This record gives sequence, structure tokens and C-alpha cells, in this order.
Amino acid sequence: MAGLAGAEAPPGFATGRVTNQATGDVLANAVVTVEGTELRALTDVDGRYQLSLPPGPHALAFAYPGLDPQRLSVEIAAGERMQRDVALSSSLYKMDRFVVKGLREGQAAAIQEERQAANVRTVAALDAFGNPGASVGEMLQRLPGVAVDGAGGEVGAVYIRGMTQDFSSLLIDGAQIAVSGGTQISNGNVYFGQVSTGTLASVEIIKSPTPDMDGNAIAGYMNLRTKRAYDRTPGRLVTLTAGTAWARSYQDGSVPYKDHPELDLINLSYSDVYSVFGGRNNLGIVGTFMRNIGNGLITEVGPRQAAAAQTAFFTAASAPTEPLLRAYGAGQWGAAGHQSPSLNLGLNADYKVTENTTVYVKSTYSRNKRRSGSWPSYFRWKLTTTAAAANFLPGSTYDLVNARNGTVDLESVVYLRESESAALSGGIEQKLFDRSATLTIDVNYSKNRTMYPQLNQLFARLTGVSWQLDRRGREDWAPQVAQTGGPDWTDPANYAVRPDSQLISYSAPALRRGGRVDLQKDFVARFPASVKLGLKQARYAQTANRDLNYYTYAGPATTPATGGITPWVGYAMKMSEGHYGPFPFLQLPGSGLAGDVWANRGNWRQTASDVWNTEYQSRLNDASFAETINAAYGQGSVKFGRLRLLTGVRVEETRTEGSNYRRVSNATNNNLATATPEANAARARDNFRGWVTQGTKYHNTLPGAHLVYTLTENTQARASWSTSITRPSPVSLLPTLVPNELNQTLSAGNPGLKPYTSDNFDVSVAKYLSGVGQISAGVFLKQIKNYFRSFQSTVPDGADNGFGGDYAGWTISQNRNIGSARIRGIELNHQQQFTFLPGFWRGFGSYANFTYLETKGDFGSATGTTKRLPNLTPRTFNAGLTYRGYGFDVRLMANYRGEFYRSAASGNFGTGAGVLPGTMFYNVYQHARTLWDFKLQYTLNRRYTLFGDIYNLTNDWNNNDYLHAFGREIPSYAAGPGTSFKAGVTSRF
Repeated sequence: MAGLAGAEAPPGFATGRVTNQATGDVLANAVVTVEGTELRALTDVDGRYQLSLPPGPHALAFAYPGLDPQRLSVEIAAGERMQRDVALSSSLYKMDRFVVKGLREGQAAAIQEERQAANVRTVAALDAFGNPGASVGEMLQRLPGVAVDGAGGEVGAVYIRGMTQDFSSLLIDGAQIAVSGGTQISNGNVYFGQVSTGTLASVEIIKSPTPDMDGNAIAGYMNLRTKRAYDRTPGRLVTLTAGTAWARSYQDGSVPYKDHPELDLINLSYSDVYSVFGGRNNLGIVGTFMRNIGNGLITEVGPRQAAAAQTAFFTAASAPTEPLLRAYGAGQWGAAGHQSPSLNLGLNADYKVTENTTVYVKSTYSRNKRRSGSWPSYFRWKLTTTAAAANFLPGSTYDLVNARNGTVDLESVVYLRESESAALSGGIEQKLFDRSATLTIDVNYSKNRTMYPQLNQLFARLTGVSWQLDRRGREDWAPQVAQTGGPDWTDPANYAVRPDSQLISYSAPALRRGGRVDLQKDFVARFPASVKLGLKQARYAQTANRDLNYYTYAGPATTPATGGITPWVGYAMKMSEGHYGPFPFLQLPGSGLAGDVWANRGNWRQTASDVWNTEYQSRLNDASFAETINAAYGQGSVKFGRLRLLTGVRVEETRTEGSNYRRVSNATNNNLATATPEANAARARDNFRGWVTQGTKYHNTLPGAHLVYTLTENTQARASWSTSITRPSPVSLLPTLVPNELNQTLSAGNPGLKPYTSDNFDVSVAKYLSGVGQISAGVFLKQIKNYFRSFQSTVPDGADNGFGGDYAGWTISQNRNIGSARIRGIELNHQQQFTFLPGFWRGFGSYANFTYLETKGDFGSATGTTKRLPNLTPRTFNAGLTYRGYGFDVRLMANYRGEFYRSAASGNFGTGAGVLPGTMFYNVYQHARTLWDFKLQYTLNRRYTLFGDIYNLTNDWNNNDYLHAFGREIPSYAAGPGTSFKAGVTSRF
């Protein structure tokens, strides 16, 4: 008994939940310390903490960025489990009559999560950059190291640390979903069209992966985290956002695309926590509904509209520095009638079976479908003349071109793109060993069906025109183009229906499914540690089908004597902000609108050549692809005083299998116009010798280590080393083989192509400022091996040449792993709320981040070494000025993307007598652009908030490509959406 009496008393436990008193949100990563000791804990995603304490009195301190610290005294008895919930607040809230979660709270949560993370990541809450109807991509573009293609709040592609999105992965709650571009087999890594902000709580950019993460993202991961009912204190919350949107495209009134205000945005969110089956607050439900109509207006202009960049000029031997432009054009994209909405639904449920067991289900559904009366489409005006000296008048210069024998093509295209997708995941989270270990089992399934049910092309043509292009005193994208001779190009009577027309449909459905098991054990000791082990399998499958139907016009003659195309003109349109035209465009084909030449199918027939093209092109890109990835990983972390270390390794096995038609080509199966349609169809089918399937298998071992050292209470230094891969696009892995008998060349896929592999290094220092803010600086380096590019070689002799002895001596073009690359750069980041200022000025804040990178590629004897890798953005910059106070939340934000190298190519200088001999070499660069956005919110009371947004205030071009050749920067192609507006109200119940 005496021995027992002298035994050390068992510890007690202090537990509880930490919340924001003003907003009701739970606070993840809040720091709980025991004064006078080294004991500390971080709250989990539910805001819960647990501390093991010896019996007796203790003082607990609670801290969170942007909120006032709080101290709590407790008395713990041996073996007792004491619960103490804490609600933190801030004196800054006194400036607001009503508090609604916004920029300040989002920044605080983001900074705290970044600060406590083991690896390099950037986090942003959904509300951090504007209204709930903002797109995911529009949020991402504000984050350090991120650049985008897109404007007006709509984003098509994202570049992390300057790298294209082929090097990135898009995740939802840590898992990839099935995505598709709709036209061909793709890697399915990133597509924002099916992702809605209505279901999201926050986004994060993970730039340095840990071993428990997928290896397939050298640039980084974009993880979208969905809403949970337990993200806030229990209680019902219904949020409804309704608004309108419209755009100013700066186009002439003759353009049929009008984006009028209507009820464009409805975003309904329901969240509640229920007590069921005898439990208390044990079932959390979040349901979301979002209907959104985006700005689909795009303006295009430049010579690349009418001719490829390398064939757009004629250069005379007598004037080698005066390239004469032989082509120009402009385009308009939008929807005749109405823009079509996207629909997104979400339902998440968390059921706490016991205090230690949670079962969860997450589901999303999205649909983009044309609504009645809407005709998504585009129109293009193309002006060309052949690149021969006889077609340019003497005295023509680069700035003043006088051309003759020109052709005008007017293109009218119905462009329907529709998609439907669904994702379902579920699992169980089990706490073990007195809540010191967590077992997670998760399964997921997603599918996507993206298609183009109608892509109908129709053309009108006029020949024999003379024209002048005058750049003198004009902006780059608005040279004067005037007709100087030939039939009037504004008169429909002078045009003919071009005999060729195509009715096209695409589909590329995709499917993903998989599962994972994780076990993490935490150890409470002098040096706190944890170990995590896991297994994962992911499967991806996609098919691509394309149907092209070629037709020849067979209707009434379209000559000046018969009125030309007058009966079928739908629009007399001035292009590119009214600079060019008006041009008489044919009515949209297959729309059934007044003047549709396709309304009478008797106007069209299929010739023998059309039948061959239909058969051949419809099989040409049909393919299927499947991929299975099996992974195992282990990692451990430990804290030695000021130093935190996480290290581990991941092993992945990848199996791929691709299928397509194997093609042959010779004189017996080419297009023969004199054959019967049946015989020509048979000739087309003879190009395809069976359905071929090939695949490969490879393994990757991906170790990594991450260190965080606390220099001072508010200063951290980080160092990370990780290894990752980027898998080839499935298109490159297909067993394609395209022979050309005439030129004796082969174009081939490479099923054995290996992924890029990269060693990634990050070093950074961050200073966390009082209130809400941080200043950080970092450097990064990526050493990429197995870089692949197109490579040409000669097929060897012998039966073992890979083609059964065929094609000996032919030239083969194929992607191969033949090089290496280096990407290095710096990242600077600053954000701060100016809480140190007095009174009114305390509400101001600012943020700015800058990324700079350098690249180098070494492709050996193929092309040598280069400092330019295509589509890598060397400079990106974000900045914003914010104000929050007295009910107002104001943001002025800028996103800058610097000039970057797109590609290099070559071509001739023209044809015929007088042409400059030799080969023209040129580079294509996209020039810098800056997008300015303004956002305003005003909180009327606790229930209602008004908002208004303006995107692309200065109407900058989103894309603006220039050719660098002849010692000049020559405008090639520009596109932009104009300026768009959103306004509405958010109500909370």
C-alpha cells in the first residue's frame, strides 16, 4: 500500500474548443501554451485542443493572429478530463457596427496555417479576395507565385512559379477529380470549368510536397477545401447571395453578343449541426446551390487570325528588313441571345458516431449546358494574299503595306460546349490510443462528361480585293485596314458561300476512382513527435471520340447576279471595336435562325472527297487511355525545441495503357475524288489497320525533408528538399504512328516515355507582424531530369528496328527523354493590416508579392543549351490596397504577368521571283500585361451585405503575342474580354 501511495499521480487532460467570438468560426491552428512550461498544443481543424497536464493549478494562454490573447486559469485533478472552451476577440472589431467574416479573418487563418505547416504552402480563405461568386482561378491569381490566363474574373489556366499547369495538380480535399477538356485524351490535372466556389471554404497552393502527397506536380498543388458544418460553432446558418453581372466589351453595336444584366448569380448555402441518435451536436450538414452566368465575351485581333505566324509575311531580297504583312483578321466570341448558366451543387455530411469516430461523405455535381435561345458561337474576318512579290505594290513597307489579289473569308461558327460532372467521396476517421493516433480510410469516385455536341463551321468568300494596312501613328492592335480596289467587301452580293462546310462533334469522358488508408501516431514527450504511414491507389480512364462530317455547298448559285449571299446574311458586323467592316456574315449554321443556309439540307451534299474526309477524320483521333498508380509512404516529424523536422519517403508504381487506330498511308488509300463515295469510304478505312494497345510500367522513389526553425517568437526560417515528378500527357503515350509515303517520315507516340523527375529545394525566412501580417523572402531551385521534347532520328535497318523491319531510312519524329532543365527563382511576400495606426487609419491594409525565375535547358547534341524554356513566366507581381471599417470592405488589386517566351519556329520569306532567299527564324513572346480589379462591400447590418466588383478596369489584353524577328517586335495575336461588372447582395439567416 505504501508503494501505491507513493506512486506518481496520473495526469489530467485539459480539452476544449477555440472560436472567434465575433464571427462564430472555429479557429484551427490556434496556439495553446502552458505558462512556465514547454507544453503547447495546436487546435485541429475543428478548433479542438488537448493537453496532458500534471495535477494542480495551471495557466493556459491562447493566441491567434489578429485576435487579442486570452489567459485561463485551471485546476486539474489526477485523471480528470476538463473541458474549457475559449472565444477570442479583437479590439479592432469596435470599428464595425456588425462583424462579418472577411479579409482580416481570412488572412489571419491563412497566416497561422502557413506558419504552423511543415512545408512551404500559401493559403487563402474563400472570403479573402471578394464576393462569394468569384471564380476559383480569380482567387488563385492573387497568391504569391501564381499567374493566370484569363481576365474578367474568369480564368482558363494557372501557372505556379511560372510553370504551365501541366506541371501542377488540382485537388479537392486532397484528391484529384476527373476533368476533361472535351476534345482529346489529356492528363486531367487542371480544369476550372467544373469547379465552383459555392462549395469551397479555402484554397491552398502547396509548393513543397510532403511524402503523404501525390508525387505528380513539380510546380505544386492547388488544393480546394470544401465547407464543413464544424468549421463554426453549432447553429444554423443560411447564406444567400444574389447578383447580376454584365460586361463592356468595347465592341461596335453591330456585334450580336450583348451581355445584359439579369439574375446572373444565385449562391445558396445551408449549414447546421444536429443532435441525432442520442448524441449531442454530432451530425453536421452543409448543402450548397450555385447558379452562375459568366462573361463569355472575347475579342481577338491580329495577323495570326488569318495565317500562321511563320507564313504571315513576304520579304523581298531588295528590302530584307521590311517584312510585308500578307494577312490580318479579327474575331468575336460570345453567345447570340443569352449567356448560358453553370449549375453547381454540393452536399457534405460529418457524423460523429462517438467522440473518437467520425464518418463523412462529400459530394459535388456540376453542369454547364446551353439554355434555350442561346447560341454560343464566334465570327472571324480573315484577309489574306499570297506571299509573292507580284501581290505587293512598289514602295510597300512594314508600316505601310499596299497589297492586291487578296481574299476575304468570313467564318460563322456555332460552338456548343457542354459538361456534366459528379464527385463522391467518403470515409471514416478513427481516433485511437487515447486520441494520440488517427486512422483514416477514404474512398473517392468522380466522372466527367465534357463534349462539343455542335461545332458547325460555315464560310463566305470574296476574291480579287486590294487593300492597304497602315500602322503609322496607330496602336499595335488597331492598324488601319482599308480596301483600295476590287469588289466592295461590305456588300453581300459580292460574296459566295464557300463550298466546304463541317459539322463536328467531340466528346472525351473521364473517370477517376481510388482510395487511401493513413495511420498517424503522435507521441507526447520532451521532444514531441509523430509517425504517419499510408497506402493509396488511384485509377484514371478516358476515351476520346470525334465525328467530323464534311459537306459541299449545292444550293442556289451565289454570284453578284443572284445577290451573292444576301439571303443568308445574319449580321453586318464591324470587328475589333468597330475598326474594320462592316462585313456580311452568314447566319450561324444549324441554329435555325432567320437566314440559316443549313435549315435546308438540300443546300448541301457529300462528294466522294467529303466521304473520304468524313471517314478518315472521324477515326483519326479516337483513343482511350488508362492509368493506375499504387503508392506507399511513410513520414515522421519531431520537434527539438525551436527546430521542427519532417522527413520521409514515398514510392509510386505507375501503369499506363493507351489505345488508338494504327495508321498507314500509301497511294492506294488516299483521297481519290474520281472514285465513287462507297469506294472512297473504303479507301479511307484502309488507312487504319486495327485498334492497337500498348502500355508501360515504371517506379519512382520520392524522398523529402522539411525543416522549420524558430529564430524569434515571430520569425521563422524554413528549408525544404522534396522530389516529385510530372507525368507525360496521355496523348504522348498513345501508340500512334502516322506515316507519310511522299516524304518518307513517321510521326509516332512513345508509350515508354518516362515522367519528368525533379529535386526541389526551398529556403525562406518569414517575419510575422503584430496584428495580421507577414514579410517573407525565399529562394527555390528545381533540378529537372528526363526532360522530354520532340526529337528526330533515322529508322535503322533490320527486323528489330521497332517496326518489324519496315520504314528503314525514314525520318521519325517522337517525344523522347533526352534532356534536363533548371528552374530557380526568388519569392517575396508582404501583407499587413495597419492596426498600429490610430482611429480611422487602422482599417487600412496592403499586400504585395513578387516572383522572379530563371530557366535553363540542356538537350545535349539535339539542340544544345538554352536559357529559354517555353511558356515559363519569369516575373509575376500582385499588389493590393484594402480598407475595412465602418461597414466598408474595399479592395483595389493588381495582377501583373511579365513577358515570357512562347515558342520558336522557322519558315520561308515567301515564294517566287524577288523573294529573300533562305529561312526565316523567329521567336514568339507574350508581352506583359496588368489587370486592375476593384471590389467594394458594405455591411448594412448583421443580415445584409451589398457588393460590387469591377474586373479589368483598364481593358488590358489578356493575351498579346508578338513575333521577335527582323529586329522588330511585330504584333501577332491579342485577345481580351473587356471590362466586366458584378453587383449584388448577400444575406445571412
